[in-house]
Amino acid sequence: MTALPHERRDKIIEILESKDYAEVSYLSGYFNVSEMTIRRDLEKLDRDGQIIRVYGGARLVSKTIPEQSFTERAHTHPEEKALIAEAAVRMIEDGDVVAFDASTSALEVSKRIKHFRSLTVVTNNINIAIELADVKNIAVILLGGYLRGKSLSTTGASLRLYMQSIYIDKAFISSKAISVEEGLTDSTSDEGEAKQAMLQKSSQVVVLADRSKLGTIAFFKVCSSESIDVLITDGLKPMTPRQEEVLDGFRAVGTNVIVAAPGQ
Repeated sequence: MTALPHERRDKIIEILESKDYAEVSYLSGYFNVSEMTIRRDLEKLDRDGQIIRVYGGARLVSKTIPEQSFTERAHTHPEEKALIAEAAVRMIEDGDVVAFDASTSALEVSKRIKHFRSLTVVTNNINIAIELADVKNIAVILLGGYLRGKSLSTTGASLRLYMQSIYIDKAFISSKAISVEEGLTDSTSDEGEAKQAMLQKSSQVVVLADRSKLGTIAFFKVCSSESIDVLITDGLKPMTPRQEEVLDGFRAVGTNVIVAAPGQ
């Protein structure tokens, strides 16, 4: 994409209005210009008070995204999450040690695993611990740490330290955004670091992401595209060309892409 400098800067603002954050490398590829050119654009926008430059990229000055509560997020895309959860459960086997992050998508998976004869669940998701508390064949390890009231999850150094001694067969994690270029990204660093601790100790990383997240970027990088073994998304509605491009990109880097559709 070629554009005059002022057109490029206007487009950068548009991009930042649709994303939490954009990296210099992403913008460089998007506009097909050098990273130095993008940095000059960002310097100009920063001087004009339109953006805030942060490490490796930029955010809008005026953009404030209040964090939704767990309950609010649970009511977002419920049909898509149900399809994704049903596909995720089919990956679990008796005897597995599985990790669930603090996402509402992971909670949907946990609601569907009570029939297994033997499982160990490792999670920082308080709602999941409550959901499985009285299931006799499932051992639940609730990771300790600081309580995040909005997400009803635990985070912090103690969580990461404890995870060093645990080995996970499959980690089921979600996040705010996912793209081939930047991998899995989240809006907060503390939640992102908790996800990192889980996936680093897992033999298989399974990302749960409804199609609205495909091709988007958030503030904190959780992992690269190459670190994702399986990506489960929904096929409730037809994909846009951009979403299809994202899925093809993940297939190209070796990720097993599962599009969960009604009736499967």
